[in-house]
Amino acid sequence: MGEENNMWTSNNKKYFFFFLIILLFGFLTGLLFLSQVDENGKEIIFNNINTYLLNLNNLNINNLIPHILLFPLLLILSIFIIGIPLELIFIFYNGFSLGFIISSLKNIFGLKGIIYSLFYIIISKGIYIFLLLILCIILLKISYRSLKYIRKKEGRLYKEEIYILLKKALLIIIFILINDLIIYFWGGKILNIFNFFLK
Repeated sequence: MGEENNMWTSNNKKYFFFFLIILLFGFLTGLLFLSQVDENGKEIIFNNINTYLLNLNNLNINNLIPHILLFPLLLILSIFIIGIPLELIFIFYNGFSLGFIISSLKNIFGLKGIIYSLFYIIISKGIYIFLLLILCIILLKISYRSLKYIRKKEGRLYKEEIYILLKKALLIIIFILINDLIIYFWGGKILNIFNFFLK
């Protein structure tokens, strides 16, 4: 039993680092994205970001509704195996958004923008990204066991494991939504503490 636990621990690490690589690739793409945008495009992007940051005290960082719609869909699709490509795309997108935030604020505010962007990422996305990676590991396992179940190899065993993994996935989704609620009500107020970096 101990060897089996060690094996799964090893696999979890492999999955985690695999998803981290996808996240990093998205991050680097986000960092380089603005270099491919013309000056007019950059001006529109920077104006929108400035407007958003100036009104942050009156706005809520709302990830709750998109996540309520997206994560149950990912969970269902993972059961039918076809969720794996969407998981990879979603992790890439989140990495891209991190790189894009840093690159944009660096272009607008220089070094202070980089510092502020790090606070922004830690506060608004830090816990979420960690939970997302854990969730994707669980969803990957669900897809793998679903494939085994379809092939009728130890079907009952895999059905029980899928049920356990589904409960774990739902728990992580609940944690993500709780984190979204906290950020929705207090994220903007906390970030306003660091607004002096943008002056």
